[in-house]
Amino acid sequence: MKFADAALYEVKIAGKNNFASYKSSLTEKKHHNQLGLGLKALAAGDPTPLLVMQMDTKEAIYVNKSLLELFGCELSSEFYDYYGQSLLNLISPGDQARVKEEFTDFVESAVDEERFRGDCQILTADARTLRVFCDMKYSVNQRYGALVYISFVLN
Repeated sequence: MKFADAALYEVKIAGKNNFASYKSSLTEKKHHNQLGLGLKALAAGDPTPLLVMQMDTKEAIYVNKSLLELFGCELSSEFYDYYGQSLLNLISPGDQARVKEEFTDFVESAVDEERFRGDCQILTADARTLRVFCDMKYSVNQRYGALVYISFVLN
């Protein structure tokens, strides 16, 4: 059931009317594509690319279909491999130092529901560099602890 559940969430992220076979990469990293926060509709329906990052582990625990498309990934497992537990892997080298400083300052002093907005260049898995506007929201969740929701909009 665990394997079927992992494959099911992969299909939900990729969009409806699809199928997936279980692959070990779907459970090796224990990514959670459903947070129990009413995000089910976001997986396929939200046009804004969304990433949810757990602050304790710095792990991306949720991505929607729009984010996969923005970063040139077909499956969430491909994105998680590309992300590699570092937000900086998504940022163009020229913006990494600035983004690291701004993000660190934000999360160190943020309180529940606080937002930060800024722009940067991202580096996609298929080697494109895109300028985006980022909207980040810090939130404390009873199950997952401190989370940061990051939406990306092409600039």
